[in-house]
Amino acid sequence: MKERLERLLARLKAQRAAMGAVVAMGLKAGGALMTLAVFTLAARAMTADEFGRLAIWFNAVGFLAVAAVFGQDTLIARSYGEYAGRDDYAKAWGAYRFGWLMTIASGAAFACAMLFLGPLFFPDISRTALTAAAFFLFTQTLLHYSSHSSRVIVNFVVSETTRELIWRALLLCVVIYAVLHQGLTPAEFFLAAAIGQVIALAVAMRYVYLSYRAHAAVELDYSDRPVWLSRGLPMWQSAIVEAASLYFDVMLIGYVASPAAAGEYFAAQRIANVFMMVLTGLNTYSFSHSAHLYFSGQTQKLQDILRTLVLVSTAMLTPLLLVIYAFGPQILTIFGAAYANVFPTLAVLATACFIMSTCGSASVILLTTGHELLYSRVITVATLGRIALTALLAWRFGAFGAACGWALVNAPLFMALSVVCKRMVGVDTSILSVVHHLHEKMSAKGFRGSATGRQGEGA
Repeated sequence: MKERLERLLARLKAQRAAMGAVVAMGLKAGGALMTLAVFTLAARAMTADEFGRLAIWFNAVGFLAVAAVFGQDTLIARSYGEYAGRDDYAKAWGAYRFGWLMTIASGAAFACAMLFLGPLFFPDISRTALTAAAFFLFTQTLLHYSSHSSRVIVNFVVSETTRELIWRALLLCVVIYAVLHQGLTPAEFFLAAAIGQVIALAVAMRYVYLSYRAHAAVELDYSDRPVWLSRGLPMWQSAIVEAASLYFDVMLIGYVASPAAAGEYFAAQRIANVFMMVLTGLNTYSFSHSAHLYFSGQTQKLQDILRTLVLVSTAMLTPLLLVIYAFGPQILTIFGAAYANVFPTLAVLATACFIMSTCGSASVILLTTGHELLYSRVITVATLGRIALTALLAWRFGAFGAACGWALVNAPLFMALSVVCKRMVGVDTSILSVVHHLHEKMSAKGFRGSATGRQGEGA
């Protein structure tokens, strides 16, 4: 009876993790689909060169926002999870406020630098568009920190709803109206996105305030400020390198090839990003649990959650990959009939993203369990090599060459990170953990069956 009860409880916990993973990935996928809709409409309302330039600017601002948050978004997940796990809410909330001060100061500095330096490097850009882009840069920086902190303080539903859905919904409405009535300008695009992010920030802060009232501290403790600074630097470095891997490709293609080629790659990347959004959903769920479980010694529970997450994601993404293989050209035509020729680029990106998703959340686990320095070194070397390879292949083969460069580095990198995570942390984030678990269960059943048979023969 006791064994049956334990198995039932384990099954319920596994189902809870699976449902959490599905919700997280659903929110991420919803954000990806909204983004896809926004840029689909923009592509149909602009020429190929205009759309390429918007894609380049969007990626440039996205990269700067990741750099501007100064690693505080990752640091707060580590710090708050560690301190709250010890019921030390004075330090937990101290780390939270410290992160806000750093983020606001850095975000404001980056936005002002963009306003000052933008006309020097891009003299043709209008002052209105530049101001709107700087405002978007500042609000997106704040939203990065807000979403990561609310993920560990409140829950991932609040975090991902404010991060993925609220501001994109407003942007989509504005883009639809602009395309139908007057055409779309970059200034309108960035201003609508920034206003939506201000609304998302207000919603997230409301839930964090309610959580603070439940775990209030009489006086905040900032005594670990030197530790936060030393931890934050490698996290910042890792974030910049990851952002470069995510955003630099479009800018690089626009520079070494043409804005039209950048637009083609961006269209394929938007569709392939559905895979990455699901992977980010995995990271979102594991992000909110990894530090607390690891530092409280619950490594086996963490392994069970990671196994469930990667199983759910692989089950969701396998049919999607097959759909892209079968109907990729037709899917690409949502950007326009000419984009059907970009299918080889989409196939390469989708395949690599699928392989990366089967490797699980190794990056998050390494960052939140005290191995941020190792991860930053590995990701830095890999990204520098990938950027060089992408630039070379993009110059020679355009968007398809850039996709091959991205895939040839990132897919093996994620497989290697899962191996490193297993050795350093003791948990396997990849789909192999599911295979090993099933093998162990079958071996155990076979052993029990043979033992039962021997007992029957003895009787």
